[in-house]
Amino acid sequence: MSMTNTWSAGDILFLTSNSKFTSKIISHIIQSYNDLEQFLNSDSKYLYFLQPGIYSSPASAKDNIERILEDCTKLSISILSLWDINYPPLLKEISYPPLILYVKGNIQNQKEKSIAIVGTRRSTSYGKMVTEKFAEYLVKNEIIIVSGLAPGIDSYAHQAAIKNNGVTYSIIASGIDCISTSNAKKISEKILENGGAIISEHPPGTTAKRGYFPQRNRIISGISHATLVIESGLKGGSLITAKFACDQNRTLFAIPGNINSEKSRGTNMLIKQNLAILINTPEEIFNELNWKDSLKLKPEQQLSLDFEDYEEEKIYKFIDSEPRQVDDIAIELNIPISDLLIKLLNLEFKGLIRQLPGKYYIRSI
Repeated sequence: MSMTNTWSAGDILFLTSNSKFTSKIISHIIQSYNDLEQFLNSDSKYLYFLQPGIYSSPASAKDNIERILEDCTKLSISILSLWDINYPPLLKEISYPPLILYVKGNIQNQKEKSIAIVGTRRSTSYGKMVTEKFAEYLVKNEIIIVSGLAPGIDSYAHQAAIKNNGVTYSIIASGIDCISTSNAKKISEKILENGGAIISEHPPGTTAKRGYFPQRNRIISGISHATLVIESGLKGGSLITAKFACDQNRTLFAIPGNINSEKSRGTNMLIKQNLAILINTPEEIFNELNWKDSLKLKPEQQLSLDFEDYEEEKIYKFIDSEPRQVDDIAIELNIPISDLLIKLLNLEFKGLIRQLPGKYYIRSI
């Protein structure tokens, strides 16, 4: 582990295990002494915070630290401290960066660009489609996707990145060995196979707790150049991440949504209050961040709106961002189902609509 001095991972874990040591105190100790032994043999006022025998007693923090180090070795988890040269540089810039990160997988070249994509766990078909579209475009332009592995928008962002052979980081609120759901575990395995990383500030064996999620969210925005909120209600983790992004002076983007949709009230509010930049297309992210020179793909072409006849145009206009069932379309537009299916297929071939399970149709973004 490369540092500016000889502090080892175990020694830093010893300091962080003492609940009376704040991040500021720990930083001061590490910058003032070459290693733990020098600190313990000094006349530092902070030694009074230590419990007698805390480092030498068999039942002390030392045993716990050794267990953490052994578990990390067994699980192929790297330990990065704030003073490690491989620690993500963007994360160092925030007010309260984690002193220790547990990382499984690969943190890419420090010059790589990253965007956080977050949103509600209970997303709509519109939110899923927008997430897939943006994540695909971003990773095809070699942007790392950062998210939190939660159901809904987070998982869709990770999966879209993986599907398109992109790199994605998952920031979790538990130990890396304590990912809770089977679906999240499967996604995390794919993330690692694709060259991405699972990142946590909690050691192995730590189960997620409610208070850990807001802490996790500051890392999601802090490790990213910008944050994109796809869908969000007026409360929820994605708005906490958005607030952290603003506090960290990171660019915040939001996707506008249906004013009648509860899942878009949060994003629409961010835009209305000028906290987030309204984004309609992924190319706009590159424009806003002055990343146009790094674009690998040509800007997306507008879909052709050439219709075979008036009836096909009427069907397209009737189908919007909310799924419509084929029988409802036939009844509302008074079109025989046999004719309707042919016209729906033509619209699919043109890329204007998409079919969802259950013979539902939705307009392509």
